Amino acid sequence: MPASFVVTAAKWIFFTMKGLFKVDHATKLASVELWVVMTTLLLVVRFLIDFSGPFYSNAFPLAMVQIIELLNYNMVHYTLGLMQLSAARVNDFFQVWAVLMVTLQYSVKIGRPYGRSKRIPLLDLMSSFWAANLLRVQTVFLLKIPLWCIWSINAGRIIAYFLFSDRSVTRNRENTRLVCDYMMYEHTLSETTNTNSMTGYKYFVLGEDQQEKKLDLGKFRLKFDVEHTELVTLEKVWGLHDSGLLGKTTDPNNQLKDVCLSFALYKLLHRRFYNLPIYEAEHDKTKKLVFEGLLDEKDDYERVFRVTGVELSFLQDLYHSKHAQMFASGFPFHSLVLSLVLVAVTGYIAIPVRQIPHRIDPADLKRNGITRGVFITCFIVGLIIVKEMAEIMMYVFSQWTKVQMICMHIKCPRFGRCWLVVRAMRCMFRLIKKGKWKQKICQYNILISCHKLKVKMDRFFPTSINLETEVKKAILQSFKGLDKNPERLEAYFSNAFASKGDLMQQLEWSIDLEADTHRLLVWHIATCLCEINLSDDVTKELKTIWLKPRPFVNRSSAPEDVWEHYMTASSLSNYCGYLLMKALLPDNGLVVRRVFFSVRGETNRAIPIFGTLFDIFESLMKKAGLNEEADEEEPVTMGDDTILTEKFDWTEDDGEHYEADALVNEEDPENVIKGDDDDEDTDTIIKMGTRLGKQLMDMYQADKVGLWEDLAKFWTGFLLHLAANTGANFVTIIIIWLCFEFITLVHIKSQVNQVQRR
Repeated sequence: MPASFVVTAAKWIFFTMKGLFKVDHATKLASVELWVVMTTLLLVVRFLIDFSGPFYSNAFPLAMVQIIELLNYNMVHYTLGLMQLSAARVNDFFQVWAVLMVTLQYSVKIGRPYGRSKRIPLLDLMSSFWAANLLRVQTVFLLKIPLWCIWSINAGRIIAYFLFSDRSVTRNRENTRLVCDYMMYEHTLSETTNTNSMTGYKYFVLGEDQQEKKLDLGKFRLKFDVEHTELVTLEKVWGLHDSGLLGKTTDPNNQLKDVCLSFALYKLLHRRFYNLPIYEAEHDKTKKLVFEGLLDEKDDYERVFRVTGVELSFLQDLYHSKHAQMFASGFPFHSLVLSLVLVAVTGYIAIPVRQIPHRIDPADLKRNGITRGVFITCFIVGLIIVKEMAEIMMYVFSQWTKVQMICMHIKCPRFGRCWLVVRAMRCMFRLIKKGKWKQKICQYNILISCHKLKVKMDRFFPTSINLETEVKKAILQSFKGLDKNPERLEAYFSNAFASKGDLMQQLEWSIDLEADTHRLLVWHIATCLCEINLSDDVTKELKTIWLKPRPFVNRSSAPEDVWEHYMTASSLSNYCGYLLMKALLPDNGLVVRRVFFSVRGETNRAIPIFGTLFDIFESLMKKAGLNEEADEEEPVTMGDDTILTEKFDWTEDDGEHYEADALVNEEDPENVIKGDDDDEDTDTIIKMGTRLGKQLMDMYQADKVGLWEDLAKFWTGFLLHLAANTGANFVTIIIIWLCFEFITLVHIKSQVNQVQRR
């Protein structure tokens, strides 16, 4: 690149910025031009946040989005007011900018859930009326028609949202109740079932709200005509054997049909958010679908994760975007046509805008501080066009569109015989990438993430790792074991160590704790210590300040027969630590956070900041009073119904002050009794975890394979236990949701309760 070009570009950028910061002569403030640029850029930031998907569920991003939204409204209104004050008469640039800013202000909020307050569209409508007031003052004919057209489209979209958003919410709830009522008797519609051809599985995919419902007065329920052409069920999706799109030869791995299966399961699982009964959980055909259909070992369980990942994308779109509203009545042709018209009209604005400087008095432009009016207008027009096209692509190339097109193909089989239509649909399906799980799980390790230097990074930017095939197999094999022995769900400890009776008796104290939070922390710390003991000398030399919360040992450093079990135990231990950090456990959320902050603070004081993994190991052993001479020490014994954790002073990032720990009583978890920080004999969580780790290492000293195999069994069983006892409103992580969903479908928890009562 020539040096002269770089110098010229730098000078142009400098003089452009200098012109933007020019002081307005009328208001003695920054020019309207500057405020328009700043407001537009902030609106674009708001769009990018929503377009990138739902943000993390911590306080900072949510507060950031709310602050940006508040600033957007204030800056738009301030800029509109400044346009009226900075000139004796509103010029053409101000009118164009006002309409474009108001249009962008509403359309950037594509990720806003449609159940929000009605005040937001009302504020958008007020801004639109303000822009119309500027527009009616005087407008050149070449600008009048396109500007009023843009304003009308934007106002129409705001009013439509205001009027029909409640209808979308109501329709969604009614469809959920329709599905619930239908599943009450769906099992009576077929005598035989086959999971390979989905024969007998008449689960709703699409169209249940478009047919006439008949009331069965005798049984007080709605009756559906499952053979109606407008109703698509799983049986119909799998029934097109000679289809050019869904046939056995054209879709042998069920890649397309499984999208409809994900959509049907999404509808079934959504009932949990309304506390509606799961009728099909009591029937054998549902258990058969899960254990014989989805949990098939021939493809290494990839299918079940694919189906669940797409299903979660539908649920995510329901609560974090407007997909469910847009597709409530089918494919959103009308909205997309309006967006295309808006793109065309907005693009036309760039033509007459070039003539504005020739019509306006240069002195008026100078007095208003306008130096780059044409460039800024074209810049805003370009942003609106790109934004509208991105939103169109977001809806067109989504899993919702794929379901709509597949169902259209089923309703009109003649399309399946047209090779051109089938080829076009397949090409389009290849472009649909959103909604696929990236095969990653988040990790948190309390031993290397307890320092304040790393707390914020792990909270706002959690570390994630690829979910290895060995881990998937271990989880789902553990789940398949529940088919014949449902009592294994709560007996995860005995299932892992049952073959070693003496060892199990010595470790029972680590399970007889007050809550899952305490058990998770104790076993997580013990697993981390066993992991450090397994790691090689190179890893021990690394400073923990630079380590990320993930498995320490590489595949090349671990024994071949240990690696599979080690990866399962370590990654699931860190994954459960992440669930604990996010308070996604069955226990009381307030107690979970208090105990977690306390143990994190205790760990922070117990280990060196710039030490190695070996230093952490030695520090914890010293704090717990364990050394080479203390191997025969008796295992920890607990009090009646209490557990001690060390008192410390912790201030969380959101400003909330925690002074905990304390003695947490199981009967009254809200009551926190202050502990004695000077009592070195107090059995804290960190000490108990260290003692457990020492016990495991000593008892399995000559059997590393057995150690990690039993730890892998423990963590897979414990993960299933958490999924079975966690409420639907709090389950948002992919693996625990998968386990939670299947446990919901086959009703394993109720079977466990029946076994225990016997």
